[in-house]
Amino acid sequence: MEEKKIKTHSVGKGIVDSSWVLLTQTADTALVFKPQIHSGGVRGTLVKFKKERGQGWEQLIERSFISLDLHEGVKLDLNTESTRKLFDAIYGRDQIAKLGIKRGDQEYITAPANQVIIVDDKNKSEVLRQLIANNNSDDFWSLLKDSNPKLATHLAVGQIQADRVSVLNEFNNRLTKKYSETTGPDSWQKWIYAHTWIFGIQYLDPFEKTKINLSGSMPDYLFPTVDGFLDILEIKLPEDEVITSDSSHPGAYKWTPETNAALGQVVYYLCDVEHYRYELQEKIMKVYGIEVSIIKPRAFILIGNKEHWQKDKKEALRKMNHSLHGIEVLTYQDLLQRGTEIANMFSSLQ
Repeated sequence: MEEKKIKTHSVGKGIVDSSWVLLTQTADTALVFKPQIHSGGVRGTLVKFKKERGQGWEQLIERSFISLDLHEGVKLDLNTESTRKLFDAIYGRDQIAKLGIKRGDQEYITAPANQVIIVDDKNKSEVLRQLIANNNSDDFWSLLKDSNPKLATHLAVGQIQADRVSVLNEFNNRLTKKYSETTGPDSWQKWIYAHTWIFGIQYLDPFEKTKINLSGSMPDYLFPTVDGFLDILEIKLPEDEVITSDSSHPGAYKWTPETNAALGQVVYYLCDVEHYRYELQEKIMKVYGIEVSIIKPRAFILIGNKEHWQKDKKEALRKMNHSLHGIEVLTYQDLLQRGTEIANMFSSLQ
């Protein structure tokens, strides 16, 4: 296994001990390389350890090669894997020597091909790019969390921010095209449920109706809140009209047939969710292991796009939403704005 982290500790002027390297091991013996690094390169000692039954590892008392008489000799076999480990250990530490010996306790991370790097604010982006490009991202994050927790947090937040900006860009692009409401892998329902963070940090991953096998009429997904309650979401198309002017009452608006149908549908859902609340709570606990309280669930209808609405129409939707009880009509533009605000929150943390 490739060595990922090298620690050093000063033992003298321009000399540091570094992490020991296990070259080979059996049930009761082990061969270890104990390296030192100095300004001229790498030196070290090969040490054999033994393990007695029921006891820990103990270094064997052996004579140094230098002390052997002319007629005496010692044979030390290294297999291919052990030889590679020894070579990698020496090569990596030689790179540290070339960087310059640093006093005190230091920590280094090895990149592919044993290139040694010190992670700091100046090179973090390039380090991350190289390691991820070479499929070492898991090792990088693990080591970075140990060696520099603040930098790890900073980079993690940056990655989340980049991912969410990418999702919002995709959302914007989807709004310029036409997708099915529920059919197919590119449907709005599939896409929305894959990115539910856009609705806000108050929601956990949604529950699928098909996994719970519910009685009654239920939406395809149920949204658990972080405080242990339940909401529902009904998805319609962004090209649907939400409200329209009422010709019989100048300045007034009314729900469109599409929104009216969605309102009737979620009222039906809300009634059934409350009616079967005990059965539903029990099945959610059994399938997902999450305890929820189904008390006065709320419903959201995602429909239409108010991007180009005039002020009076936006105000009318606000008033009409206020008249609803436990139901809110959201447009795709509202959802996009929510997602943008969440992404901006992460941007401010960087």
